[in-house]
Amino acid sequence: MQRYALINSQNIVENIAFWDGVSEWTPPKNMICINVENIECDIGSIYNGYTFVKPEPVVIAPILQPTKEELIAQVNALTAQIKALTQG
Repeated sequence: MQRYALINSQNIVENIAFWDGVSEWTPPKNMICINVENIECDIGSIYNGYTFVKPEPVVIAPILQPTKEELIAQVNALTAQIKALTQG
């Protein structure tokens, strides 16, 4: 059994399959299958027609927690808005 990359229409490796290369098997529709037995290739890699490139990692900015003072200011602003609506 050898490793094969299943590549979608956006040239992204969607899955890795093991196949003997002989038995009858057809890749899913709109996907191509390339033998990557001796090639570094993972799910998410991008195929440029010749080689596989790992995508740049996605950096997610941390969610900053508001300070006590910021929360108090928000409460005060909301309280003022509620008073203005209820006094009308």
